Amino acid sequence: MKIRKIHKYVSLAISVQLLLWTISGLYFSFNKIESIRGEHYYRTVDENLIDKKERLIEKISENEAFSIITDKTFLQPLSMELISESKKGSEYRGKDLPIYKVTALDIKGDYVNIYQDVYSGDIIALRTQSWNIWDFMWGLHIMDWVERDNINNIFLKFFSFLALITSISGILLFFFRRA
Repeated sequence: MKIRKIHKYVSLAISVQLLLWTISGLYFSFNKIESIRGEHYYRTVDENLIDKKERLIEKISENEAFSIITDKTFLQPLSMELISESKKGSEYRGKDLPIYKVTALDIKGDYVNIYQDVYSGDIIALRTQSWNIWDFMWGLHIMDWVERDNINNIFLKFFSFLALITSISGILLFFFRRA
């Protein structure tokens, strides 16, 4: 009887995380990653028409940055800021700094953040509201709520192990129950 009671309360505790894993997994499976990455905002560009100049010394101007975005995407740039320091859990985490953050509008009037190389003007990442939801769900899924990058954390290992033990013990208790 004591084993059943322990199983019952451990199952209750782990069920919250199992629910979060299930909800986030459903979100991932019903949303195409290409849409989350904003790939639908890019124009199809003939590679032969692209000016391949790479600047290594001088930062591009705001006008040049906006022009590149207008040429390569369906977005309308509004404002730009220089980012030179990384922040935990930011939309641009893992990207080489400095970068420009350009705020733009899509055709629906939704804001999109564009991260752009300050020297070459290359678009490094597009971040939409869909991406922010995806990123939040990813943090819940891997149990890294701040940086949302560490899939090798102690919480994930512990809860995964606990979920496995709870599942196996539940199956065993189902077949070996007393009358």
